[in-house]
Amino acid sequence: MLGSPKLRKAIAAATAAQGLLSLLFPKRMAKLGSRLLLGMSYENTGELEPRDWYVDSTRASGLGMLVGGLFGYILADRAGDSAAAAAVEESEDAAEDAASDEEDDDDDGPVMVDIDE
Repeated sequence: MLGSPKLRKAIAAATAAQGLLSLLFPKRMAKLGSRLLLGMSYENTGELEPRDWYVDSTRASGLGMLVGGLFGYILADRAGDSAAAAAVEESEDAAEDAASDEEDDDDDGPVMVDIDE
């Protein structure tokens, strides 16, 4: 689904940013979440105060999101590097094969060229 390393990196960075905010400001993030989720259905959601256990769980989930986002970013970065390295290696192999084919061929017969890339 997320085939592009750039897209995976962007999503991982957004997750890490959300986790950092939840880790540093858990009460504000809990209040913001209640306003966003409950605001359409209920009145006076701005007056709700989160309990201490909920603030602590918001902080813990923020830590998990931060670690997961950073880990996902590193994996996406490595996937992009390995994909680029594989493409370079494949093009070098194709160039070597073409050069060796030219050296081996002495006749000027028809040549098949594959231009799918």
